[in-house]
Amino acid sequence: MALERTVSTGSPPPIAAYGAVWLLTLASVLVVQFARVTEFSVAPFLVLLTVGVGLSAWLSRYPLSENTRFVLGVVDGALAFLCLTGQSYLNSLAGLGTDTAIETYLSLSFLWYLCLRSALMVSMSSLVFQSVPALALFGLIATYMLATQILWLFGLMLLTMLFLMLASHRLEWGRTERLETSYALRTVFAASAFTGIAAFLITPLIALTAGQLISTVVVGMPFRAQMRPTPQVETPPELQAGTGAVALSKMEVMRVRLEGAVQPSYLRTESYSYYTGRGWNRGYGSYIPMVSPRAGVFVVSRFIETPPSRQVTATVRLSTHWHRNIYLPGYPLEVEAPLRHLYYLYPVGALVSHESLSAGERYTVRAYWPTEDPRILRDAPPSPPHFVSPVRPVSRLPRKLMRPQLAELAQQLTRDQPTQYDKVMALVRYIEQNTAYNLNVEAYPPDVDVVEYFLFEAKQGYCVEFATALAVLCLYANIPARVASGFILQERDPDTGEYIVREEHRHLWTEVFFDGVGWVAFDATRNAPVIDAAASAEPHADEATRQARRRWLQRIIDTLIVTMALVILYLLVAPRLGWARSKPLHRAQRLYQRLVFALRLMEVAPPAAGQTPRAYLQHAADSLRQRGSDAAPLLDALTPALLEYFYAAPQRRAALESEVAQQTVRVQHQILQELGAGRLILRLLDLGRQKLYGS
Repeated sequence: MALERTVSTGSPPPIAAYGAVWLLTLASVLVVQFARVTEFSVAPFLVLLTVGVGLSAWLSRYPLSENTRFVLGVVDGALAFLCLTGQSYLNSLAGLGTDTAIETYLSLSFLWYLCLRSALMVSMSSLVFQSVPALALFGLIATYMLATQILWLFGLMLLTMLFLMLASHRLEWGRTERLETSYALRTVFAASAFTGIAAFLITPLIALTAGQLISTVVVGMPFRAQMRPTPQVETPPELQAGTGAVALSKMEVMRVRLEGAVQPSYLRTESYSYYTGRGWNRGYGSYIPMVSPRAGVFVVSRFIETPPSRQVTATVRLSTHWHRNIYLPGYPLEVEAPLRHLYYLYPVGALVSHESLSAGERYTVRAYWPTEDPRILRDAPPSPPHFVSPVRPVSRLPRKLMRPQLAELAQQLTRDQPTQYDKVMALVRYIEQNTAYNLNVEAYPPDVDVVEYFLFEAKQGYCVEFATALAVLCLYANIPARVASGFILQERDPDTGEYIVREEHRHLWTEVFFDGVGWVAFDATRNAPVIDAAASAEPHADEATRQARRRWLQRIIDTLIVTMALVILYLLVAPRLGWARSKPLHRAQRLYQRLVFALRLMEVAPPAAGQTPRAYLQHAADSLRQRGSDAAPLLDALTPALLEYFYAAPQRRAALESEVAQQTVRVQHQILQELGAGRLILRLLDLGRQKLYGS
């Protein structure tokens, strides 16, 4: 006999299924954070997810009309469209920046969609569908990052997805017995354990037996029985150069107030010391805890003698969320920040914390900014001693990266220069005079040395190529150099005197080591010609217009979202609270309902099915008399007038309306007076509970 389905599709999903969806989406949130596609906190997503799943579980307990389900489906599709096209708006709500890199943009779009649609899962099919974008998200992240933690999270996601599919199957075929959840859990974990053990035992046997036949006959390629490791492919550099056009937004990142005798031009994050031919690597680094003499104050682990005239104090107020790096106006001496621990990354020269600083928080840094005075730098000896924090980087490039043409150019430009400073400036002048600054430069070929191609072929680039070329030429001239990343300080608020730091102010420059001074900043882009300067200035001129358009667009989106939320709320709540009416109520019916509601506050049962108003009001008056309520005689006096008002002719009804309304108000006032504020609140809460959940 064939098995027949016995349960309708309207059966509510089991509560355990909502727990599984919450766990599945949590794995998706964690995998995006682990992949570090952008800096963000999981807290807003977890709150949104938890509230959404709880709301869906509550709504699924009540029958919803087909129109309501259709509206929820339309909203689900609209959310997918919003997450793909309006991610910048969603990111702004959570204090996140919008990265135009395709993997970052798609990953956050999937994550927003998973969390937002969690409030629309009122059926088992909509619960199971949550696994589709989750699976797509894991597949996307696996294309550019594959690590053990991601595999574990992927396994967790698969287990919860199997549980959802099994629960959906049993619900569809009418198997909703009490032990369904425990049965599904046992089945999922037992099947997973059995599959894992079988794969561990059987895979080597298949590789040594049937593997040869499968690979040669089916695939057509010889099978390598000796599973030798493949040669390791060189990983891309941590900081890549020659990658093509770049566009940075005007999103405000922070505001900086500088105090002191010096005014640095840059806000430093970290440095890169090892050139790879296609970019830079930080190299080996170690985290050194900073000394904390008191809560929230940190100093370097060893005392550093620096002249007060070269010290600067920067107060940084963050405008966006989730920063783990402390941005520095030089090399840190003392930091005051709302953190418990702070670490110095040696020799990169970065300050990092395991905690995140969010928008609105401030910190103060007292730092040493090396002098840029040519007279002092010319007097510095060329020998490279050990300085404060970062050790001297490699002064010679690896043999495999040596380029004779670059070496000859560096020696030719610096041969007749008397001091190290003059040598560096000769290299700077050559780069400024023979290359041009262009944000829209095409990407360099993948098989060329970036510096060689930049100086002799493309002769165009932006800060990454300029800083890289200067640092590499310095290394060819046996001058210790590296590149540093951070922000350039160039936009000032005329009202407050603070520097406004935006995403478009991200910058890369060169640092050269001088004995007794430290790592001094050099920037080869300052006097370089700019290509399409008029075209690049035009967006700045039209920025006010674009900002106005963005504001209007944001208002339209806000209005649409609020309208949609109100419509959904009305569709879901109105039938439960009795707001939806097929036709307007008569005045007499409204007075009668107000009277019934007041009597229910006195714990009088509502009218029974088929009970006439006369019978109900007489029963209510008897109930009030038994409780000694003074509202009973008022109700006795109201009943004849109300009944006559019900059935009188229109002219007589108009004459009775004022009297009946006044008597009804007197009954209500007497009931409220007897209840008091405390009992009234308790009765209202109890009536609301009965309305939503039943008695």
